[in-house]
Amino acid sequence: MKLESIKPTHLWDSSPYLFSQVVKVNAPSGLVFISGQVSIDPAGAVVGEGDIDAQLVQVFSNLRQAVKAAGGEIQNIASLTVYLKDIKHHRNYLKAIANEFGGHCPSETLVQVVALGLPELLVEIQAIAVL
Repeated sequence: MKLESIKPTHLWDSSPYLFSQVVKVNAPSGLVFISGQVSIDPAGAVVGEGDIDAQLVQVFSNLRQAVKAAGGEIQNIASLTVYLKDIKHHRNYLKAIANEFGGHCPSETLVQVVALGLPELLVEIQAIAVL
């Protein structure tokens, strides 16, 4: 399985924002749909109440565990849907994704939402991986 980031010449360059406009799968493979992950640890406790950076660490840990359970790793993630309660946390998210993904840039949709499943949650990330 190989994921290829494509930069269409007629779309704006999204690379400074650490995502790809288009990701192509270049092999027969399976798709893994990962439900929105929030900052809840394995014991069911919310991690980092009021702290976006702590919540992002837990969310990406949960994403790594989810894709690992399906037989992959974080670089297998082809697409993300990111829900932020406050768009001011976008820079925190960019730092977190740079740390977690290195040079790998999945496609992405990022939106600000009024609320998530619990009032103390600040971010939720859904993913699609290709194995």
